[in-house]
Parts: sequence; C-alpha cells; structure tokens
Amino acid sequence: LGLNPDAIGLSALTWTIPSAYELAEALKDDSPDTPVILGGPHVSALPRRTLKECEAIDAAILGEGEKTFPDFLGHLFSKGMGPEMKALNGVAFRHGGEIAGDTEPVYVEDLDALPSPARHLFPMSEYVKWSKNFEARQTPVASMITSRGCPHRCIFCTRVNNGVRHRARSPGNVVREMAELKDMGFNEVQIVDDNFTHNRERVHEICTLIRQRGLDLTFQLANGMRVDHVTQELMQTMYNAGFYSIHFGVESGDDRILRDIRKGITVDQVREAVRITRDIGYELNLFFVIGLPGSTVESEERTLALMEELGLPVTYSVCTPYPGSPLWEQMGDKMDEVTWDRFDEGDVADPLYLPDGMTLSELQEVVDRAKALQTSMS
Repeated sequence: LGLNPDAIGLSALTWTIPSAYELAEALKDDSPDTPVILGGPHVSALPRRTLKECEAIDAAILGEGEKTFPDFLGHLFSKGMGPEMKALNGVAFRHGGEIAGDTEPVYVEDLDALPSPARHLFPMSEYVKWSKNFEARQTPVASMITSRGCPHRCIFCTRVNNGVRHRARSPGNVVREMAELKDMGFNEVQIVDDNFTHNRERVHEICTLIRQRGLDLTFQLANGMRVDHVTQELMQTMYNAGFYSIHFGVESGDDRILRDIRKGITVDQVREAVRITRDIGYELNLFFVIGLPGSTVESEERTLALMEELGLPVTYSVCTPYPGSPLWEQMGDKMDEVTWDRFDEGDVADPLYLPDGMTLSELQEVVDRAKALQTSMS
C-alpha cells in the first residue's frame, strides 16, 4: 500500500490468532525491518507461548495498552528493541534470541483520563452506512465502553485483558461521549461493557443525565447483564432513558451447575429478572453455555426446560476453555498441543472440553435440541 509505517500494531482474540499469525508473517515478508506488535486477550494470557509460536511478532502489549503502547513506542523509536525495555510494565519482547520483559498485564486505573476514541480518524460515513444493517430499534448504531473489568470469576470466562477489578468512567464522562455520537449522526448505542450495572447508583446517574440532556438515543446491553442486578426501579429507570434491549447471562438451568461454575446466581433469580424486564417492555435474549463443568444429561435437561419455559430468543455456545480462564488453568498441560483453529464454540463434533458426566453423543443431542429451540424462538 506504500504506507511505510514505523511500526505495525495488531490485535487478536484466541479464535482469530491463526489469522493474526498469517498477517504478521506476511507483513514481515514484505517489510522485514518493520516491528510488528500484538495486543489483545490471547497474547495477554499467553505472551511467551504466542511469541514462541510466531517469530514474526516482535513484541506484545499485555492488558490495556493506552499508556503502555505509547511508552513502548517511545523506547522503540529512541533506543530500539533493547534491554532498557525490561523496565516497562506490560511489555514482552524479543531480544537477542530470547523473550524478555514483564509478562503481567497492565490496567488503566483512571478511565476518565483517557480521551474519547479518535473516531474522526476513521471514515465515519462508511461506519454509519454499514451500521444501518444492524437489528436495532434505531439506526445508525455505534458502540461504546463505559467501564472495564468484572469482579466475578465464572469458571469459563477470561478477564485477563480487562482485569477482575471493576473500573468505571464517571456518568458525566459517559454521557459526553453519547452526545458526541449523537452529533456524529448515530441514533443508537450498543454498550459492550463486561459489567455495566455493577455500580447501580452510577447507572441511575447516567440515565438521569441522558434525560436531562434530552438525548434522543436508544441503547442495547448486547454484552450481557447479570440477573442478580435486576430490580424494578433500576430497569424502569434505564427503560425511561432509552434502554430497551438486554442480554442476560443465564448459562445453565441447573442451580448446582451455577454454583459449580461460580456464577453466583440462581434459576429463580433468572425467572424473576425475566418477569420484571418483560413486564416493563424490554426485548430480551438469553445466553446459555452447554457442556459446562459438572454437566450431566439431567442438568442439561433442566437447561433445555428453562429455555422452553421462558420462551425467549436464546444464544448458546459449547463450553470452551479459553486461555486466561479458570477452566483453562484446570485443564493444565492437556491444552499444550491444541491448535488454535479448533477454538470454535459452535463445533460440537470436535469439542475442546467434554464434562465428565456426558458422552460426546449426549452433548451433540443437547446442542441439536438447543438449536431447534433457538430456531423456534427467534
């Protein structure tokens, strides 16, 4: 393309890491002297393994990179990839044939100190046009993050890239960005926080400011909300401010499984959350995970029965041990030889995890039934 960059930054999830490797190798073939730096959840969980697997990647930024990456580039452009970089937190790098540096992810403490995303550097008219294809009450649709991290430790979930400590932007800071999005021509916002409602007082304040500023926006919580955060007052306040679409992380219809995976909710709380939000008028979607640790045919029957009882659109996945999750740690060296192209949550024919209480054919039958329910309720 003739860009001749001084450095190239890439980001990858576990299921996209094969493509990231291919891209890094192609970039190195084209420009051998240009440093290639990788960030994202996968390398944050497995920095040394990632750099060993792909020699085209020169360095990794671990955790949240808004401060770490500029510090790294400052060292890179002034001194090169040298031993001085060992003083940087959250940077792993290749030097002298070895992998050096700090392999602990770094997290930003004061989110309000960060500027708004530099959307002006992108062709926003193309984003506006493309987002009109979204299923939404209003289009165009933008996305934003108002908080980071989640203090819960569900066994299947990795929090290595955003941390387990919840950090939140102030209500004024959040609503200012919402107003910016409105000025750019967006009419709906997807909030993709890990745990938007962790601080419910903050959510109330955000909703109050939205209404005070008269922002004609609608909102989705597309990344999920905990059912134990639902109260009549909170959900009505959010609805009055423009929130209308909620995804609930249910995971299982069996209380024993919910305890075993450390979800911290009960099936009765699921039912109550659905009742409250459905009565208010929310559009709902339920997340389930099939084949969780401890699952049996009987526990999966309870999950399928709950799906049918609630009669709502569902999204399901097959339990997958992602790097950085407690389940990955429990798997130990069983995951050492697994190739990254197998990380497909919908592929039950070759699952990476099979609970002790189920056979592969039993797991397949549950997935088939869940798929049929998904189709009938969509």
